[in-house]
Amino acid sequence: MNAPAPAAVAPAGSSAGASWRTLALLGLVLGLLTLLAYGNSFAAGLTLDNKVVLGLDPRIREWSAQNLKLIFTQNYWWPISVSDLYRPLTTLSYLVNYAVLGNGSRVAGYHGVNLLLHWANAWLVLVILHRLTGRLKLALLAAALFAVHPVNVESVTNLVGRADLLATLTILLGGWCYLRAAEVPGPRRLPWLAGLGLLACAGVLMKESAVMIVAFVLLYDWLWRWPALPGVSGRERLQAAAFAFGLNGWIVLVPAVVLLFWVRHRLLYASPVFAHPFVDNPIAYAGAGQGFMTAVKVIGRYLGLLVLPSTLSCDYSYNQIPLFGEAAHWWEDAYAWVSLVVVAALVGAAVRWRRVHVPFAWGTLLFFLMLLPTSNLLVPIGSIMGERFLYLPSIGFCLVAALALRPLGTALARRCVPDPRWQPRAALVLPALVVAVFALRTHVRNADWRDDLSLWKSAVAVAPDSFKTHKGYSNALWDAGRDEPAIDAAIARAGTGLAVLDQKPLAAERRDDTLFYDLGLYYRLKGEFLDQRSQPAEAKRFYQKSVDILQRAREVDRWINQASRQASLRRGRPGAELADVGNYRIYLQLGQTRLRLGDWAEAEAAGRYAQRLAPDDLGGYLLAGVALFNAGRPDQAAVQILAVLVLQPENAEAWDKLATCYEALGVRPVPIVTQDSRRILDDGSPVVRRQLTEACVAIVRNFEAARNHRAAQLFRERAIARYHVPATAFAAAEKP
Repeated sequence: MNAPAPAAVAPAGSSAGASWRTLALLGLVLGLLTLLAYGNSFAAGLTLDNKVVLGLDPRIREWSAQNLKLIFTQNYWWPISVSDLYRPLTTLSYLVNYAVLGNGSRVAGYHGVNLLLHWANAWLVLVILHRLTGRLKLALLAAALFAVHPVNVESVTNLVGRADLLATLTILLGGWCYLRAAEVPGPRRLPWLAGLGLLACAGVLMKESAVMIVAFVLLYDWLWRWPALPGVSGRERLQAAAFAFGLNGWIVLVPAVVLLFWVRHRLLYASPVFAHPFVDNPIAYAGAGQGFMTAVKVIGRYLGLLVLPSTLSCDYSYNQIPLFGEAAHWWEDAYAWVSLVVVAALVGAAVRWRRVHVPFAWGTLLFFLMLLPTSNLLVPIGSIMGERFLYLPSIGFCLVAALALRPLGTALARRCVPDPRWQPRAALVLPALVVAVFALRTHVRNADWRDDLSLWKSAVAVAPDSFKTHKGYSNALWDAGRDEPAIDAAIARAGTGLAVLDQKPLAAERRDDTLFYDLGLYYRLKGEFLDQRSQPAEAKRFYQKSVDILQRAREVDRWINQASRQASLRRGRPGAELADVGNYRIYLQLGQTRLRLGDWAEAEAAGRYAQRLAPDDLGGYLLAGVALFNAGRPDQAAVQILAVLVLQPENAEAWDKLATCYEALGVRPVPIVTQDSRRILDDGSPVVRRQLTEACVAIVRNFEAARNHRAAQLFRERAIARYHVPATAFAAAEKP
């Protein structure tokens, strides 16, 4: 194959080309195009991770010193779960939306910010590509494709995709700073390099992938500046590059790289997270060769979605993309081999033609380089595949697509339009048509993100072999109805997901407990509906099914606890610092079902273990209290219920249950009095004093068992000051 003829490439820093006024006007055109494609995204609600990150994070509710401290000292998913992700500047942007702009829980404001960020990124693509190639029409077409490409919906319409938008913004702005620094001499470059360094540091505090600004800089230097270096031998060129590029540019990126690795080290040391779940990313558990070929197959799927984005899904979990060599159909492995050939051919062509067709080389290599951190080729990540991972790499694809569409449009015009005068305009038809089709597909895809029901329905249609699409759809079906037909539909859909998980036996380290939990909940709720219709025998059958599936969840949870402990010990954490980890909701659900079956001891044990995992959650104390009362131990039950009231004094359910306990104990008068329409305890009662002390000690003991010593100390001080609990009572709780 012969290389193409050299393409005219304007050197970086060339003054030739469009003026800033023209670029600004074209930016407005890009903004209008973006608005047309994403105008209906404002109707999308809080789906998937948005419910947690935006709906449950207390740090974004008010602009205060305390919330700012929590944003910069806690992980991204705090306080809902422990994570090794640290994105304080992204969380800060949600705080600005919620508290500063006053958007609160209204999603339109968040969508507006996302849309503006995407528009800014599209305009920067235009500006940078115009600077690199000197070809305005080419840059405009690539930017337009990027602005409307359907794969980017998951980063734009999905509100928590803002991390991708912000990280890309810092890379593009930082890249622009480097281009400017490369074209000005001496001290004049220092402000641009300072901007690059600051943007790189800010980027890694928005999303980890922003560190790929390093790849952007290296790629630019290799393609545009390396050929102009003095020297003949490679050694001479490397020495020249070390000074011209390294000391005069690359060095400002060192703080960002150090910051990223320091943050990762600190988070991993303290985090109980030991590995990525197999069901989210089977590659993490595959051998080197098998993992590599599976990752390459996924890259082939990415390329297919970029070329033809007709089937899009928010999830590709187990077993939508089988591991190489484990697929039921031969074409899955064949697809991996084809993908390997295509990837190798594209990379090889880009390297070979880097001198004669620099834009093609830049676009191709940028795509693969920016995809590298999430490709599972270097290290396994938390997902085997996700369309959000294509947001930044799609810039390179869009440039290559623009390079192909323009000559194809010209050739088509010459063939179909006889009059040469009309051929230039006719040549625009094909590129314009592709942009329009992509924009229309984006508009249609936005509608899928309207709510959980529409999103998971579309995902099941595209990824029917993913257990999690069925799990998500079952959750949405139940939430949409909350009645018996809804629970029947949820059970049926979750059962389909269970069939995916159980199609072949999975070892403990490869199992998932979330679907087991969902099914356990659905079976219990179905049993309660049957109880309401006076069908106790059938109800008991569903309660037993709930117990059986929840025991599978508990088995996985216990394995996770042990694996987490071993991983933390390997990281150097002392064993005395380690607490049990797990999903306390599994034990609450199991205990609730045990109550329905009359297994009081099992229900109490489940409640007490839930307390160890989540000492500040009321559920474990309520569960243990009810189980103890039903077992004929109202005194101990009262202690558990008092723990609920100490944590949440206005809990009406707990007040009712506590009154029942005192009636069963025969305490007269009942030491609960009403004052200003509020129920309070008569703390002069010896029974109340003893039980209140035991309740406070139990809470402190649970905080200590969870190794949350700070919370234990704060609660201890509160109990002494507010409830007059003797300080000596906590001595036994110091070391659980």
